[in-house]
Formats: sequence, C-alpha cells, structure tokens
Amino acid sequence: MNQTDHSGSGQQKAEKHAANVMAETVERWLGNPLARKVLKFCTKRDGCGRRIDLVLRRYIGQNPEMCFRCRAACRIINFILNKFAGRMGIEKNVIEENLKDFMFRKGLGSVLEGLAEFGPAKPFTSYSPFLIVWNYTNACNLRCKHCYQRAGKQTPDELTTKEVMDAIDRMGKMGVAYIALSGGEPLIRKDFFEAARRMQKNEIAFSIATNGTLLTKENVKKLEEVGCRYIQISLDGATAKTHDWLRGKGAFDKAMTGIKNAVESKITVGLATTVTSENVKEVPKIIDLAEKVGADIWMHYNFIPAGRGEDIVRMDIEPDERERLLKYLSERTKRSKIKLLSTAPQYGRVSVQCDGSGSMSHFDIFSQQEGSNVKFLADFVGGCGEGRLYIALQPNGDITPCVFMPKIVI
Repeated sequence: MNQTDHSGSGQQKAEKHAANVMAETVERWLGNPLARKVLKFCTKRDGCGRRIDLVLRRYIGQNPEMCFRCRAACRIINFILNKFAGRMGIEKNVIEENLKDFMFRKGLGSVLEGLAEFGPAKPFTSYSPFLIVWNYTNACNLRCKHCYQRAGKQTPDELTTKEVMDAIDRMGKMGVAYIALSGGEPLIRKDFFEAARRMQKNEIAFSIATNGTLLTKENVKKLEEVGCRYIQISLDGATAKTHDWLRGKGAFDKAMTGIKNAVESKITVGLATTVTSENVKEVPKIIDLAEKVGADIWMHYNFIPAGRGEDIVRMDIEPDERERLLKYLSERTKRSKIKLLSTAPQYGRVSVQCDGSGSMSHFDIFSQQEGSNVKFLADFVGGCGEGRLYIALQPNGDITPCVFMPKIVI
C-alpha cells in the first residue's frame, strides 16, 4: 500500500470514529429529559430573538446585546461545544472558524432548535428549513420541454417587490440558512439583485439555478458582489442539436457563453443535466465538456415528469439504464477533475457497491463493525427531506413540500 492509500485509510477510520462518537453522544444526551429541558432553554425564542444565534455569535467573539437568560445559555452552550469538541478530537479554533460562516452557524442553530423541539427523532426534523428552493418567477425566455414549472410568462399573482423583501426578512428571522433561487429564469425579474442584497443583509446564503442565457459578464460580476455562493447552469447536451431540442434554438450557444463568464468568476459553478432518453448516451461527453470549460461540479438530475414534463413522460430512462448510469458516474468520479454528483437517492448505495468515491463511498455498510454508524446517519437524516429539511416557495408566495409536488401546504 502506498503512502497516499495509507493516509486515506487513516482519514476514513478517523471519520468513522468521529461519526460513531457523535452518534453515541447525541442519542445518550438527548435521551435524558433534563438535557432536553436545558436545550430548550438555550434555544428559546423570546424578546431577544433567536437565542441560539446570539449564543453562537458570542462563542466566536462577537458581542450581541443579550439579556441575563441569554448569557446563562452562553455558558451552557460553551460547555457543550467544548465538551463535544474534546470528545470528537476537534480543536476549538476549528469550530470557531466554521461558525464564522453564517450559513454554517444558522444551520447548526436550526439543528439544535430542532432537537430541542422534536427530540432525537428519526428521521430528524429541523426547526427551520435548512434550504428553501424559491421559484422566484414564472417568467422565462425559454420554453423547455421538461420544465417542471411550465415557465413562460410572468403571472399576475407573483409577489410584489415589497412582498419579496418582507418574505426575505421573515426567513432571516426564522433562521433559514440557504435559499436556492430558481424559476422560471430568476434573472429576468428586475428586482432580482435588490432581493439578493436583502438576503445578504439577512445573512442568508443563496445560489441561483439558471439556463445561462442571461449570464452576461455584468450580471456575473453583480452576483459576485452580492455574495452568490453557487451558480448552477443547465446543460442538457454536449452539442447544440441535443440541448436545443429540449430548450430551444440558440440556447446552447448562449448557455456556453454564460458558462464561460461564470467560470471566470470566483463563484463555484456547476453544470446540471436532466437525463432523459434523448441525452443519456451523451452523458460522458457532457462531463468531458464540463471538465474542459472549467466547471467545479457536474450534477445528474433525475427526470421528474411534472409541469411540461408530463407531456414527455415516455422520455424517462428505464431503471436498468439508470443503474448503469450511476455505476458509470461512481467509477468516473475516481478519475474526474471535477465533482460528479447525482440527485438519485440510490447513488450512495451504488457508490458503495462499486467501491467508488461518490456519495457515502467511504462507509462499508456491509461491515458489521461499521454498519451501525451508517445506520445511525441514515436513520437520522432519513430519505427525501421535503417538508422536513427543505421546502419550496412559489412565485406567488405559496409553500409546497417540493418543487415537484404542487400541493399547497401554506
């Protein structure tokens, strides 16, 4: 075994040990009724706002205004975090550096609030959604055959600019960590960058999913300035013929220009392919293209026959074809220059079986020794997180469990 292999093996063992310690600590501590009461006290929302957010800010050296109850919660959380870090073998400064990222801080706060409110339920439910997928507008300059939103013209019931800003303020107070802006084409709305600045002010991290045709150099620069963390650009073919068949004439060339502008920025760039029977054989060439243009990530999306996709349901790939695709991705990720990801829930299982380096690949779920660790994580996180870890926000303000499930819950 060479040095790199040995080092990797040691890292994997350390990760497994840390996860086991975390599993044991969480289950034992939160199984104690007194511990739950203490956590509820530390995460209570009152006149000071989100107590846990104030506490975590104080932990990293900030000095927010606090009442005596919040100061008491500070001492408790400091003790818990330091004790936990010691058990996990993590230096305090590492925790502090992570908590300086408001996305991580809000996410951790929501985890602790969720544990206080719902207990160590399996699967876990966060207090506030980690992620809100916001279909920012129904307006779009393309008419894609597989669009789940049937996007086209802006609808008259869409939120006004004032309502958009109010919604962002409310999400900020709730503790939402991340918003993924989609559509339609979100860049079409004239108030897009005003909304982005409002998210920045509320310390909500955000990304944008776009068809790429409006990613001019000017717009990409603006996205950098407002703190956009990720640009996801749709690319449904390695050639104009395939991509344009799904998205419209000229879409490929415009998207490639947008991709070029995006990768020249400091923002992480991902290319997303909705795989259908029309482009599944092109996937290797699409990944080649993603590597060539300098993207950071390539993402496989399952085709979900919602919206206009209902009209082309026959274009979904067969189960055995999807299995072959996932096996290919798991193998290719070992030698790819970029990250290869998939929304298919079975990708983790395929990666483990193929001994790839994709999702969960470093966990041996068939090992009796380590299986309990993976089982804990699987039980805790659960399967699809719709309505539990994330929700969808529609252009008119309706809330649905997922963009693919048009069932209004609020």
